[in-house]
Amino acid sequence: MVDYTKANYQDVDDRNGMYFLRDELDCENMGVTVVEYEPGWEGKEHDHEEERQEEVYVLVEGEATVTVEDEEIAMNAGDAIRIAPDVTHQIRNGDTESRFVLIGAP
Repeated sequence: MVDYTKANYQDVDDRNGMYFLRDELDCENMGVTVVEYEPGWEGKEHDHEEERQEEVYVLVEGEATVTVEDEEIAMNAGDAIRIAPDVTHQIRNGDTESRFVLIGAP
């Protein structure tokens, strides 16, 4: 038997534009979240050093800026960025709606 789990993020509870799929997909070692941001949205500056969680952000739609430490990185649809656990980072959305897929492990 093949081991897989399928889920649609639109079937998961909307938590302020965030759709957490870790439990829905029965993930053991990573988290997957789809995030829909309104124009001008700004996230909290943070890191994941305590959890030792590496993250990858994939911008699927729109445009945004990801600040990593003091460097601002412009993101366009199709861009992906990997962020080490001990690095402070923050997302700032552009002038249009955006959609990210966020992956974190462990």
